[in-house]
Amino acid sequence: MTKPKHTHPLGVLQQIAQALKDYWYLLVILLTARLGHLGFTISLILLILVFCGWPILRWATLTYQITPTAIIIHSGILVRHHEHIPYSRIQTVQRKQWFYLRPFQLEELLIETASHEDHAPEARLAAVPTTAAHLIARYRQTKPTTTTGSAAVIPDQTTVATDTVQAYYRINPQDLVKFGLTSMIFVPFLLVLLGLYNKLPKSMTTALVTDATHLARVLLVSAIVALIVIAWLGAFIWTLQRYYHFELTRQADQLETARGFFQRNTVSAPLNRIQAVRFKQNLLRQWLHLQTVQVLIASKAAGDEDDNDLVIMPVIQADQAMVTLHPFITWLPTTLPSLTALTVPRRRYQIRNALLIAAIPLGLLSYWLPTWAWISLPILLLAALQGYFSATNTAGGLITSDLLAVQTGHWWTRDRYFIPVTKIQSLHLRQSIWMKRTHLAHLTINVRHGNHNQEIQLRYLKLSAAKHLYAWYLQSTLQRPDNPRH
Repeated sequence: MTKPKHTHPLGVLQQIAQALKDYWYLLVILLTARLGHLGFTISLILLILVFCGWPILRWATLTYQITPTAIIIHSGILVRHHEHIPYSRIQTVQRKQWFYLRPFQLEELLIETASHEDHAPEARLAAVPTTAAHLIARYRQTKPTTTTGSAAVIPDQTTVATDTVQAYYRINPQDLVKFGLTSMIFVPFLLVLLGLYNKLPKSMTTALVTDATHLARVLLVSAIVALIVIAWLGAFIWTLQRYYHFELTRQADQLETARGFFQRNTVSAPLNRIQAVRFKQNLLRQWLHLQTVQVLIASKAAGDEDDNDLVIMPVIQADQAMVTLHPFITWLPTTLPSLTALTVPRRRYQIRNALLIAAIPLGLLSYWLPTWAWISLPILLLAALQGYFSATNTAGGLITSDLLAVQTGHWWTRDRYFIPVTKIQSLHLRQSIWMKRTHLAHLTINVRHGNHNQEIQLRYLKLSAAKHLYAWYLQSTLQRPDNPRH
């Protein structure tokens, strides 16, 4: 595929949908503006050009080539752009296939490199044949043959990596239901429903309040429960369709995830771009001994996930997670290691901090609204419990000379990270003057996360343990092959 090609004409629909998403406010302005017949007609024609004409021009002026060495994209209406993306610079390849593209064997390709913008991939190809992604994957696994004593590369003589699937995982229906039932995504759904209440006409909300005052307390509680159930069901269905037929595949040095019912979303990422592996448990999953496994990658390919981390196992029993994941990421241990080297010896400091953070706004609330002062007690209790939760879930330790495991607890969520030393961007040991007397310290581990930095902070550790880990990191850094002192 060396000649420039256009994407399929169905790609125009996605361009139009993107234009509507970007400029929807123009339609709102037109419908609410008081224009005469002539002004409305002219404005409508201009909007049609914006929503339809411009996307058609963008589609007509975009061509692409998939060569053995790089992807080349030509685009631009008024100013022409020519992008040359070598396969060695590609971070991730993401494939999105909406249901209406499946009969035509088409999909959307999003290609990301380390230099792309925060909220946009380096290249986006709407409605290209599914064979294009397979061709890119084959070229990415191709290793050019070099001649002895010369740096010259012979393009026509290549050794293609094997296509053998080394490990495969597919979620079963029972686990998918568990994942949906234990998801906390229903909270945003509930907030959306409450937000819709504010959008209702004032006459309707006044009537609802008037009727509610005459209802029994039991009926009011029932209405609140019904609202929560509706939000929970909506979140449950949304989660089921989003992770429908979730699959994880390891092939050569690539991890590939695929999921989705209405839109099949496939993400391919090199194993050497994984910055850390994260085992996540919200409060419900802690009680049920379930875990969600994610990877932190130097890419925004996971930008539509719950927290911008690529999910590689939606839900799995905690005692089976390490064994199941090891064939996919071989540097992980097969059993859960002990994390007692880094712990919090004095938990009261984190409880105190949580209480102080909650007490300031609650004090202002009690001052300005004395009738609501009673709400301070349960909130302060929750704050104290959150501080205790954070302290008891702070842990860590060295698994091997090249692998660190740390655990944190925030907002009733337990996160356990496995981080290779080569992926740690920096390690920061901090001790305030007040902490010297207690021999405690804070430790911050920085790793790449998307296009930004991920801070993993362990607070109020024993100073000797924190210094030991800091010394390990310094020694490991000096021994790296890429260290200029070597």
